[in-house]
Amino acid sequence: MNPDPRLHHTAKRIQRGSLGNVIEMFALLGCKVSYRPEGNGWAMIGQEGLNFDIQLIEVDGIPLEGETRRDSQISFVSENPTDHINKVHIWAEEKNLTFIQKSWNEREHYFDLPDLFVDWVVEVMHISVVES
Repeated sequence: MNPDPRLHHTAKRIQRGSLGNVIEMFALLGCKVSYRPEGNGWAMIGQEGLNFDIQLIEVDGIPLEGETRRDSQISFVSENPTDHINKVHIWAEEKNLTFIQKSWNEREHYFDLPDLFVDWVVEVMHISVVES
């Protein structure tokens, strides 16, 4: 059964000029571009098998600072959250980008790339948080 209305995508704000880097970072987490119009500062990304996308939109303005950023997130579940976070950490170091990693507990972790993200973080949780 298909619900009506049906969820399609959500949008997240990124720093002006960072779209290529953000797409590259999401590729490390298994996402790929599903739509990217020529000459525009936005793109849609998603994962194979899921019918839901994230729209990344470059914006001007001052990024949100402090812990409030973690109140808005894109979340993943994984058998090995720290492996995925470490891949992004290494990538960020190679790109000379600020990388901040924190955890709520032993199963729920998140990272921030404040040079790229305006007001959100990426959470990577152990699959056990959604298992029955």
